[in-house]
Amino acid sequence: MYEGRRITKYGKTEKEAYTNLQRTLDDLKQGRIVLGPKQTVEQYLTYWLEHEHRLKVEPQTLRVYRSIFRVHLIPEFGHLRLDQISREQVQMFCAELFDDGLAPGYIKQVYVLLSSALQEAVENGLLARNPCHRVTLPRQERYQARFLTLEESRRLVAAAKGHRLWLFLLLMLTTGARCGEVIGLCWSDIDEKKGEMYIGRTIVRINGVGLVPSDPKSRSSVRTVRLSQPVLEGLEEQRRYIQELRFRAGVRWKEYNLLFPNRYGSYLDRWAIRGQFQSILGKAGLPYMRFHDLRHSAATLLLAAGVHIKVVQEMLGHSNVNTTLQMYGHVLPDMQQTAIDKLNDMFG
Repeated sequence: MYEGRRITKYGKTEKEAYTNLQRTLDDLKQGRIVLGPKQTVEQYLTYWLEHEHRLKVEPQTLRVYRSIFRVHLIPEFGHLRLDQISREQVQMFCAELFDDGLAPGYIKQVYVLLSSALQEAVENGLLARNPCHRVTLPRQERYQARFLTLEESRRLVAAAKGHRLWLFLLLMLTTGARCGEVIGLCWSDIDEKKGEMYIGRTIVRINGVGLVPSDPKSRSSVRTVRLSQPVLEGLEEQRRYIQELRFRAGVRWKEYNLLFPNRYGSYLDRWAIRGQFQSILGKAGLPYMRFHDLRHSAATLLLAAGVHIKVVQEMLGHSNVNTTLQMYGHVLPDMQQTAIDKLNDMFG
């Protein structure tokens, strides 16, 4: 008996059985294994993902996790018993992914998923320790987000005038909406009388399926945002542009009632239009930046203009103000100086 639980070991002889028993007891004392079902890694990971973790994540995230399991984790570890995975195996696995040319950020995602699953095995008494602990990951070069100044933002909008992305870019710069959220906007989401737009969906790409609407990133991402006057004035021009697209497409047109459709009425593909975006940046004399950097630029411009950070948080759809502070706290010192300058004027 070991801590109230029975251990049984067999051998061809009594001496061999006794040796196997002592080896197992030694492994238990050293924390190398604990008592539990001798299931395979494939059995455990499949159960963990489909019956436990699936209830905690968004459908799109679940699809990504299933792909990681199918392509990487099951082929590498699935045949092993759960208690056979070692830190060295996980370390070599991560190194092989890097040698295969996979991005460090993606390797980290694979590693974190495996580590999360095995950590729950530890907490449930199936493993004594997590073999992912103290594994060294490839160094990840952090992308430096680009923030447009007010003057640069004006140059970008001016360079895009007359292009089909003009209103798209202006909307991102003045609301801080995510690219997928803007792609998913329908005309029914726009209230021109109130000057507002409702954000309740985002567009994602699913391998083998294509572009589909999905729930927003979080509950706080469902929000109503006020629209600027230039955006409201640009809506009529956008209607005329869509009417022209509808006429050209003829019977191939799909009526999704989108604010920013492609040439056949369906969802814009951000990968298909990013070349056009880079072309507009070049025309404006601006360096490379991502669509998502327009969201960062919007937040920076709003804070620099003195908009309360709580309002900026709600416009961006962050779950709490701390997230906004962590991402855009660099803007606040300038705001504080502006406040001091005003106090100097009042009391100087």
